[in-house]
Formats: sequence, C-alpha cells, structure tokens
Amino acid sequence: MFASKDDLKLFYGIDMEIGQFFIDRKIPDNNLYWKGRYLYITPMPGYLFIPTYVDLQYRLGLPKQALLSEEHARFIEAIMHSIGKEEFEKTGREAHINECVEIAAAYGKNDQLLDELKQYFAGTNAINGIDFGLPLKALNRVDSYLFTLCFFDFDNDTKKKLIDAWHALMTFYLLTDDMDDMKDDAIAKEDNSILDAGLTLEGVKTIETLMHQCYMVMNEINPVFANRIDYSWQQIDVKNVIEEYLKAEGRSIN
Repeated sequence: MFASKDDLKLFYGIDMEIGQFFIDRKIPDNNLYWKGRYLYITPMPGYLFIPTYVDLQYRLGLPKQALLSEEHARFIEAIMHSIGKEEFEKTGREAHINECVEIAAAYGKNDQLLDELKQYFAGTNAINGIDFGLPLKALNRVDSYLFTLCFFDFDNDTKKKLIDAWHALMTFYLLTDDMDDMKDDAIAKEDNSILDAGLTLEGVKTIETLMHQCYMVMNEINPVFANRIDYSWQQIDVKNVIEEYLKAEGRSIN
C-alpha cells in the first residue's frame, strides 16, 4: 500500500520535505530490513516510524539538512540492516548490539552518547540523569535504533527530549501491537509488554500509566500525532483486553 507525503503530513503531522525525502528514497540494496519490499515507506509501523521519528528530531531542534543527508540515511539503513539480521537470521542480541556500536563509531560524531548507549545495553538504565529505557523490557526491544542519534551533537536537555520522544513513539506502536499479539507471543515466548506488565489489575494500571505518559510527551512535540494516539487509546480498554485473554484460558483477572 502506498503512502504519500500528503498522507504523512495530514495523518501524522510529518514535515512535507521530510516525508518526501523518505517516500522518494530507493530501497537499499541487500538490506534485510527491506527484503522483499518494493517501497521504502509503507503505512506500517515498522517503516512509518522512520520519518515520524526524524520529524520529531527536527521539531526538537536537529538540523533538517543533516537529518536528510545521504550519510545520515545510510547510517539509519545500516542500523536497520543489523536489526533485520537479528530478526530474520537470529544473529543474537549481543552480536547485533556489537555491530551497532561499530556502525555508530563509523558514522557517529557523539562519542559521549555512544559510550552511554554501551552502558545502557550492558544493563544500566539511568545514565547522567536520563532514563534510557522504559520499565517494561519488551518496550525497549528496538532501542538499538537510538544509535542513530550518535550522528548529532546536542546538549543533555535535548538528549533527554530525543530519548523521551523515542519512547513515546515506541510505546504507542509496541503497546498496540502487543495487545493484538498476546496469545501468539506467549506461545512463541516472544517479547510482549502486556505480558511483562502482568495480567493483573496492577498490570492494567502500569499499561494505562505508560499510555498516558506516551500521549503527554507526544502532545508537547507533535500534537497531530498525539491526537492520533489519543484517539487510539480511547478505543482500547486495557482491562477488557486482559480479561478476554484470561477468559480464553479459563482464568480471571485479580
């Protein structure tokens, strides 16, 4: 299915020039993330998040010229190829992170952030006053994309905003996906944030708190996308989602 720069602007608030750049971009050769694809951007979260996050970076002060540079695009694609290898070739998390470190060292300019990301992926969450990860591990499963931020230099305040924006974006996409995939993920033992939170009333509160935080962060940066999030959240009753899942297994929420 095709997405246009107008769709990205109207439905997601994405800057027209940013949208056009990614809509027009050719699929990179021999890149596992785009394997079997015919379009660079399709209306699917796994591809939409790229221009959406670039737009958030632009709104938070990163230069558009650098964001839309060929070098930055190739950096993104190298990280995505590594993500593809982890997903499709099952290369393993450690090998994936090590490769991302090598890619960031080659393309990046922000040595401090690279060092902090090394600490984060080694198990340290709070670094220099910034929470690099969310409390539910499953919501951090694509955080290796944060290595692409090493392309830029910025102050600590901007860094925090960029990371918070990333987590707001991923909370929206991953929570929505995980609610649909609870049964399949449980069987396959795949990461799932709803299962991580616990199939209890306390788990419901945890998810609802994350949903609220996601909206509040996004509304400060991109109100158009925040409205989309708000609409989606209003269609979801987390307690009911969990109750229906447990009912199918002969259990009840407590």
